[in-house]
Amino acid sequence: MNVREIMTTDITKATPDNTLVDIAVIMRDEDIGALPVVEDGELIGIVTDRDIVVRAIANGRDPSTTKVEEVLSEEVEGVEPGTDVTDAADLMAARQIRRLPVVEEGQLIGMISLGDIAVKHEEDIAAYALEAVSEGVKPTNRSGSVGRTEQQIKGASETAAAEPKKARYKASRRVA
Repeated sequence: MNVREIMTTDITKATPDNTLVDIAVIMRDEDIGALPVVEDGELIGIVTDRDIVVRAIANGRDPSTTKVEEVLSEEVEGVEPGTDVTDAADLMAARQIRRLPVVEEGQLIGMISLGDIAVKHEEDIAAYALEAVSEGVKPTNRSGSVGRTEQQIKGASETAAAEPKKARYKASRRVA
């Protein structure tokens, strides 16, 4: 099964000039913790609730005047729509991230989350990815056995850290 089959396509996006208050309201109203940031349809980063707190509020910035472009995470891991769901879960585990943008020819076309994997794919794959993302949590599958072993997670981490596969995408903001 590939990512295209389970990704969420109806996604809310931020723009670099949105204020943090705009983003916080969207996050509250839609019960989400991260928004992809796009400019001219191209993924340029992601802004999370943690970015708002750690990079803005904790540093005394005014959320009503601070723009998303000032606090977004520019180096974003992502996948192409043809990526196998297990490979996406491996990347999530290795990089300790809960959501991945799905990008096709530089354009954001969807998002895949641990929840998407758990609900629409295999529980064991989502459990192993969540274990690695959460560090220290030992998930179990329906039979009560522990999900992927530490060695499997370490192997996935080493694989993801190696040369990027064609199916991976890494957004990096262009400097004008």
